[in-house]
Amino acid sequence: MKEISGRAFATRFALNPSSYAWLLGAGASATAGIPTGYQMIQEFRAQLYASETGISSREIDSSDPLWQERIDLHHERKGILPPKWSPPEYSRAFEALYPTQEDRRLYIKRQVSKGSPSLGHKVLGSLLCSSQTCCVFTTNFDPLIEDSATIAAQLLPSGSRASVTLAAIDNSARAETCLRENEWPLIVKLHGDYQSTELKNTDSELLEQDERLRLVLTQSLHRFGLIVVGYSGRDDSVMQALRAVLADPLRYPKGIYWLCQEPAKLLPAVTEFLSEADSAGVDVHLVCATTFDELLGNIADVTELAQPLVHHVFNSEQPVALASVALERYPALSAPILRLSALPLVAMPSSARKITLDPTVSVTEIRALLKENRAKGVVGFAGKPGVLAAFGDDEALIRALSSLGAKLSGEVSLNISKDPWAKGVIYDALMRALCSELPLSARLQARGHSLSVSWLYPGLSADLAEERRQQLAKLRSAYGTDLTGLVPGTTARYAEGVWIRLEEADSHWWVVFEPATFIDFTKTERDGDSALAAIEHRNAEDWRRERWVQKYNHKWSAIFDAWVELLTYFKGVKRRAYRLEDGRGIGAEFELGPRTARSRPSHDHDSFQVRGK
Repeated sequence: MKEISGRAFATRFALNPSSYAWLLGAGASATAGIPTGYQMIQEFRAQLYASETGISSREIDSSDPLWQERIDLHHERKGILPPKWSPPEYSRAFEALYPTQEDRRLYIKRQVSKGSPSLGHKVLGSLLCSSQTCCVFTTNFDPLIEDSATIAAQLLPSGSRASVTLAAIDNSARAETCLRENEWPLIVKLHGDYQSTELKNTDSELLEQDERLRLVLTQSLHRFGLIVVGYSGRDDSVMQALRAVLADPLRYPKGIYWLCQEPAKLLPAVTEFLSEADSAGVDVHLVCATTFDELLGNIADVTELAQPLVHHVFNSEQPVALASVALERYPALSAPILRLSALPLVAMPSSARKITLDPTVSVTEIRALLKENRAKGVVGFAGKPGVLAAFGDDEALIRALSSLGAKLSGEVSLNISKDPWAKGVIYDALMRALCSELPLSARLQARGHSLSVSWLYPGLSADLAEERRQQLAKLRSAYGTDLTGLVPGTTARYAEGVWIRLEEADSHWWVVFEPATFIDFTKTERDGDSALAAIEHRNAEDWRRERWVQKYNHKWSAIFDAWVELLTYFKGVKRRAYRLEDGRGIGAEFELGPRTARSRPSHDHDSFQVRGK
């Protein structure tokens, strides 16, 4: 999918501003002081946790990772809320905490009162009142857009200001009139206004969009291009309306521009819609690595605005006199130099096996088939449905996926700097490679992967047990305690390990590791008693916190050394996810550098070279 910078899009937008419609979500109001959907979800989950466990809300710090993990474990055990980060999570959590529509309306009103227009709202309001933007659709309840347009309009002469029409669920006829008679500009509140008696928040409320407002949205997008900012795509009603436009010959004539920080974090519903639009011939772009305020600031910088509006947007004052000042220079200090928990990824696979199969199947179903047939492999969609990038034994993979019509189709190139899907496949394969032939277990999760020391199984031979002891000796010495065991006073088991992530910095890729203690709660007779279960979780978390608070710098350094030695010494710096005979498949080989990164001067500075090597 094509990407464009915020500055480049602003230049394109300025050529014909009135040919675009806007769709704004909660992210557009974040810098204005109004909580985002993510922040509200965190609050709802914490409040429900407090209510169900009897713990005071004032004792809970939802920004603390330990509290977050405790809250997450609680909701996973209860099973009332959908999985974390799933699209319906917001509406279900909101309804669970505030069951009545009146309660939800009062909560929204309280949150809305916290906001004041940001730079982005000022610019958009200026574009509306000067007739340079025809319509804005928003799922937000706050009045920031219309307030900004009203303030900006008062700065213009009465004959040159445009009157903005506001339409919500309870007055949708206004929107129809504007559409029918071309009376722009128009602001449409798709989920209602904070003063509306009807708001759309829950699953049942979001299931269907108001028919009048849906018609205005779809008909407008037959005339205008679409700019989407701060909208996650969580509610099907709006996404269905956006998809419906694709069925018409006149669709998004100026294209679709979807603002996002990282393409990999877009919800599947969004990526599927954008792929459908691209396949339908719509000019689709991702506007990456910019925010609502930055984008609108760039637009204001290159779009013609009346001088009063320029002063309003940028708070122009008298220019500041500038003078050249000589900077004092000092020799750079040789210390302090910080050691970083990152190993250079010297080499990684440049290609994977390409497998084609039924395009309607999901990656979850594919992995289930591999598990059912005991076929070891790493798979992921290579940018589109029906095409897999895979590592592992070719014959075993094809046999396991035969019911899906799987066929080998050569190889597919991997570029993790460009393609998020390629990074995901490499990430999964790296975890398998790091565990290979070492007493480690991979923990693959949507929020990030990790490794932990595996438990010693009773049936292990004496030779393998001795090899394991030697491999873990330095790690055990660094921690000063057993690496696995039972959490005192609970039925939970713990294992020392590391979080692993891939990061690009200084034109290099790095394997970043963060030591952690992982706790696994087993099912016991006490699970039926939520109070006892909560106590056990609390005791385990307190034990983990106390365990780590005693690890000072010298301990950290020893732990880092031990993990580096384990990951790069015993099995060498070259690691392979799967050891295969030539021609049987692609094993995914990686090479790690044995020295951790340093802060400036960097890891490749002369002062860190050993005997000039």
